[in-house]
Amino acid sequence: MKALREFEPFLSQLMLKLARETHFSSSPSLREILDQNPRLVVAFNHASPLSWLPAIALLTAHVCARGGGGRRPMGVMDKFFFAVPGFRTIAQQLTQSDHPLNFEELVEKFRAKEGTDIVLFPEGSNCFFGDPTDLQPFRSPRFIELSIRTSTPILLCAHRGSENWGVSLPVPKDVFALIDHLPKFAADFLGARLKQTGHFTLPLLPLPMESFDMRCELFVPALAEADLSDDPEECRSQVRAEADRVHKRLQQMLEQIDQSFIERRSSVASSLTS
Repeated sequence: MKALREFEPFLSQLMLKLARETHFSSSPSLREILDQNPRLVVAFNHASPLSWLPAIALLTAHVCARGGGGRRPMGVMDKFFFAVPGFRTIAQQLTQSDHPLNFEELVEKFRAKEGTDIVLFPEGSNCFFGDPTDLQPFRSPRFIELSIRTSTPILLCAHRGSENWGVSLPVPKDVFALIDHLPKFAADFLGARLKQTGHFTLPLLPLPMESFDMRCELFVPALAEADLSDDPEECRSQVRAEADRVHKRLQQMLEQIDQSFIERRSSVASSLTS
């Protein structure tokens, strides 16, 4: 598997083109998090469908700058992307796997590799079905189960700045009947979520951002593996409850970024008028 330092030069150059300025903060400090945790589950909010680009690029630069260049990222992507020829190569590069891993394969592979971080966007394809400024429902809460079963804390990464890279468009109800006639991979991808929300988020050209802000925070699930119920339904309920805590905290982190941006802009305005 490739180490993070092998991706960093390209991603750092890309970040320079994507944002005129960046702001980054972490609690506790990112260096402390990296030093104390040989494995992490890294969970980002999604924003627009293309917002994973600056999110991964900025975090990579800061991790490498703090001595984490030897860590190996392993992405998790929807199996849809492995089924589409145009996206398959990208999916294989980001996940460092030639096929989508099922959950048990992912758990065992992650357990066996220290210095490897699982990187994911829990909203998944739901980012295509809502306003990019909103935190969408998690596609699956099982990243929480992954964290619990491997005793690995979660690095929450909230970011703002790239929301204009997507626009949410209403979809007429008479279009819904056409979905079932699409190829299976497309029908599965659009499916119930499009019918539920009535909106599709169209990715736009990723124009340079004025500012891209990221806030990171370490989250440790309240449950250990021994706490998980042997009853499958009860276990799912426990995992969903922890996922709700993560969703709530990510929402709060986004609001903190918004407030910091307002304060920063207000400070600039005050300095210009003083």
